[in-house]
Amino acid sequence: MNNTEFGLYLRKKREERKLSIRQLNTYSGVSHSYISQLERGNRGIPSPDVLKKLSKPLAVDYKELMIQAGHMENTGIINEEKTKEDLIYESKMKIADEIIKLPEEKRKIIEELLRTFKNN
Repeated sequence: MNNTEFGLYLRKKREERKLSIRQLNTYSGVSHSYISQLERGNRGIPSPDVLKKLSKPLAVDYKELMIQAGHMENTGIINEEKTKEDLIYESKMKIADEIIKLPEEKRKIIEELLRTFKNN
């Protein structure tokens, strides 16, 4: 897969999760400008470290991203076992998805509550 093809694949996965580039940046820690450049095919294939950061917010198995990026060959064997950390992260993402769907007024209330809890 070349840079452009991988960029299109990455964009498709992000859009399937209904994430903006900035949201993916927030969830992954990968800069929004780098994500944008990747999606447009203006950067080379990302490193395994970057793919690891992107895998959870995109809900794509890390090994699958490694295969798509050309860092691994597809052996047909993918470990489906999820760790406790993966399950907790998926739960957090589901909650975040529900919050995103709320009207802005309700989202602001939730954000204020979270800030209050975080500061106490």
